[in-house]
Amino acid sequence: MKTIIIGGSIGGLITGIALKKAGYDVDIYERSASEMQGRGAGLVVQPGLMDYMISNDISNRQQFGVPATQRQILNGHGHVTLRYENDTSFTSWNYLWRQLKNYFPAENYHYNHKLESLNQNDKTVHGVFSDGKEVAADLLIGADGYSSVVREHISPGIAPLYSGYVAYRGLIPESDLNEEEIEFFSNKFTLYPYTNSHLLAYLVPGNHGELEKGGRQLNWVWYLNKTKSELDRLMTDKNGLIRQFSIPATFLSTESVTELHERAQKELPDILRDRVLQTTNPFVQTIVDMEVPKMYEGRVVILGDAASVVRPHTASGTAKAYENGVALSAALSRHKQVEEALLEWNNDELRYAADLIAYGRRLAKGSGLG
Repeated sequence: MKTIIIGGSIGGLITGIALKKAGYDVDIYERSASEMQGRGAGLVVQPGLMDYMISNDISNRQQFGVPATQRQILNGHGHVTLRYENDTSFTSWNYLWRQLKNYFPAENYHYNHKLESLNQNDKTVHGVFSDGKEVAADLLIGADGYSSVVREHISPGIAPLYSGYVAYRGLIPESDLNEEEIEFFSNKFTLYPYTNSHLLAYLVPGNHGELEKGGRQLNWVWYLNKTKSELDRLMTDKNGLIRQFSIPATFLSTESVTELHERAQKELPDILRDRVLQTTNPFVQTIVDMEVPKMYEGRVVILGDAASVVRPHTASGTAKAYENGVALSAALSRHKQVEEALLEWNNDELRYAADLIAYGRRLAKGSGLG
């Protein structure tokens, strides 16, 4: 079965790999003109994705990411008030994407293809790209994220909605930390919860996948409530461009960086305040909610962030994309009829997404966010 995937990010690659392994003819079309970098910082990896990548020789346990065997909770003075066992691996968006991209056949991954429109009949889907190129397939899968063109075909008008808060993020080279600071964060998931906010930090691979001490990076995430007017100011970047969902590193306005530093000095314990202040290029993402009433129509499918967005507190955004893609491949392999496979898959994945969305909202509410 000829399958086209729109979007070559993590969700698109996982889906492509799963379908390739099941024997399907798969091509991925990515709108970026070159390799994707800097699309995100640290990621908490769920066991299912890690096991899948290891069992399929996409990665191995030693190279998968940076482990943490402890979780530590800080008070307002930066002292550890609670520490307990933790079994988590941390990676970065760039590192995970690179592992998946290296595994997927290069000849079936096409850069610089922006989907403009699509149409379908009973058996075939036709897609048209901005350069006029047309493709046809038995199945077209939209893994094209928040602003999905494919979602607009299935569920017009549905888009992510602002949830009332943002996540500031930063990466610090481990070489910029002293030995005491490295020891404080090494092998630990660090959390500082306080009124209507929290900040977390953990080590992730370096820019080029370095896993050894000295080559890693410290990733931090700080959640803060923002009114609509505050959000509008924040999401206007240094060039005056209004961004919708995120402002990448180097593009935050001077005013926004100054405000971030002032809040860090007022609200954070020294060990975390200093990390925010020493971050060369912090960036920010809005926290949004989105879910669709259906994940397919005919031979057109959406998955990952194109279909639903879960709060980052669940640490399940990437895991959801993995689950969507692998479950789709399994359903297609179980059923002789594509229509039967998609119906079963759709019902299961909608329930799964709804549970994650509700869980994320509960976690946010418990932290006074939104």
